[in-house]
Amino acid sequence: MLRRAIRRAVRDFTSWLYRDDEPPRHLLFDDFAYPELNLHVSAMLREGLRAQYGWGAVHAASLAASLGYDRVSLLEFGVAGGNGLIALERIADRVERLFPVKIEVYGFDTGAGLPQVADLRDGPNMASPGLYRMDPDKLRSELHRAQLVLGNIKDTIGRFVASSPAPVGFLACDLVLYSSTVSCLRLLDAPDAVLLPRIVSYFDDVLGFSWGDCNGERLAIHEFNAAHETRKISPLYGMKHYVPPECFHDMWVDKYWMTHIFDHPKYAMRDHLVKQHNLALPS
Repeated sequence: MLRRAIRRAVRDFTSWLYRDDEPPRHLLFDDFAYPELNLHVSAMLREGLRAQYGWGAVHAASLAASLGYDRVSLLEFGVAGGNGLIALERIADRVERLFPVKIEVYGFDTGAGLPQVADLRDGPNMASPGLYRMDPDKLRSELHRAQLVLGNIKDTIGRFVASSPAPVGFLACDLVLYSSTVSCLRLLDAPDAVLLPRIVSYFDDVLGFSWGDCNGERLAIHEFNAAHETRKISPLYGMKHYVPPECFHDMWVDKYWMTHIFDHPKYAMRDHLVKQHNLALPS
């Protein structure tokens, strides 16, 4: 409890030090968009919103706007009690005021907690059936814009893709199990119209405990990459240098990946992160 109080005090002081109109000192340059985007994330932190979702949502909306999209989807896989999905709704409300992009929010879950663990690679030493069960009726009464998609993910993904949602720009995977994550990643086989060329991807269960390259979400990612030539998921390395300074030591910073849809027709279009004037002019 004391450690959380100290961390909160440091975060509040840092937020005061770096005012809304003044980028952090270590990012005072004009060539990249990180300072501007981080100011938005810092403002969300002061409002009590989740930085790990705020960072992804801001970057997804920025990319969508830069590529000429007028709408984008933010997805959470593994809703449980719903606190994350409610936070994602509030973040979407704020992000729509920052970018000329309409946002759709979706939450995927069985509604009955974790399914029966049948594969040792699912981490049965940490998972049990029914863990993270939700009350769907109660959660729906608390949502104001998100669509709750209930059922086995291997069945609901196909219906979601066929419904012509806004292109997916951010996904948060908190499914715990290897097998469920494999089903989640089927989304990335969708047609170009359903995906942005790069998808900011947050994987919650990739650190600590007994997770590793041989089980859980990391194994599902490895197998996806091995099975695809033109669509890949890679960690975002050195993330702590590209988030607001008050988030430098936060664990979520090491849980971000980027999904690359290399065969997307807009993959090579310039986005907002590296600004145009930084390009060398042809001789």
